[in-house]
Amino acid sequence: MKTTILSEYGFNEALLGMGLSHGKTSGVTSLWNIRDDTGLKERALNLAGLGNGHDKFLRMIVVTLDVTAPLYWWKQFDTYKVGTVAQSESTMHTLMKTPLTPEMFEGGLSDPLLGHLEELRQRGDFATLNRHLPQAFLQRRIVQTNYAVLANIIVQRKGHKLPEWKLFIESVLWGVQRPELLRKAAGSPHETASA
Repeated sequence: MKTTILSEYGFNEALLGMGLSHGKTSGVTSLWNIRDDTGLKERALNLAGLGNGHDKFLRMIVVTLDVTAPLYWWKQFDTYKVGTVAQSESTMHTLMKTPLTPEMFEGGLSDPLLGHLEELRQRGDFATLNRHLPQAFLQRRIVQTNYAVLANIIVQRKGHKLPEWKLFIESVLWGVQRPELLRKAAGSPHETASA
């Protein structure tokens, strides 16, 4: 499994919007005027874990990820649909194009099973190959989401029995620009990315 942050944006816009509710940014006309405002950044950190709409600014911080994960993990990830858009390597369009190798499966694949699947591919039997495709098959998706969804994932999947969740959470916390907001929103302000 591999997770890479491709881009992140919206932090200053989120601060601008967050400050409006208390008149802190009402007269601000340029994001340059707030990008170094430590008071707004501290307020964001204080609001990050409150929920009940107090931390809605987290929804404005958008993150685009490149994730390659096994199908069994994607089935669980697909729970997070609100605020998330994903585009994937479609098995319909890509499965038949290249020979199947052990590297295309989380943890590899036994030679007999791989041979059977490759034989189906070579025969052009997509329907049978797709039905027999193991859940360990790795699929790459480009996912766009936001800090609020990522914080929810951290809360719900921290300590999950699938090791891929720990890898995903560690990669996200290591790769985002403001991991302290995610840790605070997830209720673990002192936890490090490697914990």
